[in-house]
Amino acid sequence: MIETKKFIFLSNRQRHVVSFLLGFVLLAAIGLLVATRLWFQDQEIKLLSIDLIKLAVTAWGAWGLILLYASANSFERINKETRNFLERDIRRAFDTSALKIDKVAIDPINEGLKLNLVVQTRNSAVYEFVSGTGFSIHFYCKLNVYDLAILVFLPEAHASNYKNIYETSLKYLEDNGIKVMFMGVFEERWLPAKQKRLQIQILRSLGDDFLFDAARRTYVADLIFGDLRAFLVRAQREDARQV
Repeated sequence: MIETKKFIFLSNRQRHVVSFLLGFVLLAAIGLLVATRLWFQDQEIKLLSIDLIKLAVTAWGAWGLILLYASANSFERINKETRNFLERDIRRAFDTSALKIDKVAIDPINEGLKLNLVVQTRNSAVYEFVSGTGFSIHFYCKLNVYDLAILVFLPEAHASNYKNIYETSLKYLEDNGIKVMFMGVFEERWLPAKQKRLQIQILRSLGDDFLFDAARRTYVADLIFGDLRAFLVRAQREDARQV
């Protein structure tokens, strides 16, 4: 028995060969049917050609689905959807939070929030998340098709007491089965003057079809906003308290 899944992993050249053979069989069957009508009358050949046409059309239908699936899972398509998630979906979740009714933010905490894309690679990006007062933190997202890793960069001064400062944020993530790890304090060379930052890593498992599930992507982007807003608010409050 032929496993159809194996066709998904054929190279482009092999797919072209299969497409050519199926096309040749279909054209040959149509040509044979036309020949039985124009040049020679043979009922058996006519029935054979009709059966071949039916078989070829059925095969093309199945092959078309395989080609569509293979195209959806191509390296180029995965790269495109990864960029869309990092550039559009996450930004949309943050922009939506800043919506106003009669010039007043729906949630006062969201007043003036702004997200800036600092740098981006094929499957990762660094963002600056700014509050209405100008206080900001940075975070890094790396999407590996099935998993999303987020590094939250927080003030270095919070490192010694981070468990108390970010207690509710950390507990919320842990209670929901999200892996959270304290990574330490490191010099961030991409920041002005190479300042040091406390790093907290958040790991989320996204599932096999995440990149092709618009509802799931929207949901995860909203979760990222909620998590980062919580860290921003607590970081800003602690920063103001220490001043």
